[in-house]
Amino acid sequence: MARFVRAPITVGEPNWAPLELVLPAPELENFMYMGRAGEIELYKHRSTRRYLNISADGRRFYRYSDGMYVEVSQTSALDYVRDL
Repeated sequence: MARFVRAPITVGEPNWAPLELVLPAPELENFMYMGRAGEIELYKHRSTRRYLNISADGRRFYRYSDGMYVEVSQTSALDYVRDL
């Protein structure tokens, strides 16, 4: 799983599809679209203020650490953003 990505953040038209693939509909309103870093879509949780970073195809999850995006499991990413 050890995949690392470095990419500048760009902001454009929001891509909600990856988030819609991994979260139940009632949870979607808890997120703001923040942009993308390469193929990674960035979403911020309104309450915890933590990021959920998902690949554009919805299959990979990342945590930002030391200037790069490090691949993590879906469970780890969701637990982190929900502050569990």
